[in-house]
Amino acid sequence: MSLKHRIRKNKRGLVASLAAVAALGMTATFTLGGFSAGITNSASSFNSATVQLEEGNGTVTCYSTGTGSGGSVTASNTNNTCAINALVGTLSQVPGGTPLSTTLTFTNAGNHNATVASMVTGACTQATASDANGYVGSDTSFCNKVDVTIANTTTGAADKCVYPTTAGACPALSNTYNLATLAGQTFNAVPISVLAAGATATYVVTDQLDSAVTTNADQGLAATVPFTWSISQ
Repeated sequence: MSLKHRIRKNKRGLVASLAAVAALGMTATFTLGGFSAGITNSASSFNSATVQLEEGNGTVTCYSTGTGSGGSVTASNTNNTCAINALVGTLSQVPGGTPLSTTLTFTNAGNHNATVASMVTGACTQATASDANGYVGSDTSFCNKVDVTIANTTTGAADKCVYPTTAGACPALSNTYNLATLAGQTFNAVPISVLAAGATATYVVTDQLDSAVTTNADQGLAATVPFTWSISQ
């Protein structure tokens, strides 16, 4: 190999070496030296609200979670096993006896205002009363024999009677309004009070065995109507 050729080859090697050193120097500049600043938003979070319903009758308290105050909230957030009897449930009623009343108190135990409230009644069914002692009436329309009204006694309520729906106080009990006519209805307009966070509404359910239409064939019977109360945003 000629001297001239060896010099050119050495020059090329030197240039490559110098380029590698320069690149290393630039890497060191970016990774090992210089001023910098940074901020981490470690407290960043997004929170959901709560809309929770509490019901009480002075003896029993039920919660929409079904597990007491607080607890895990399911997708439906509906307690289907509340032991409160909206129809009082006192045994051994007689026709024209003293009307039975129960006061139901509802509270939005969540932190968000509700904008909708409703009360839905299921079908009325009849069965043998638990204290019938084997004497069971043959009437198949016992639900029609139990008169009922539902008053909204919440302070400031626009309408005072949920069933029958009237602006004023509920009328006297009569067979015009009974468990059969109440069943299978949805009440979600003015008579049902919408609950802000922490607010409370009260309702009084009154019922009585009608003396004008009840016969001996209604002895030893029980009528059942499910009540579902709800609120939503």
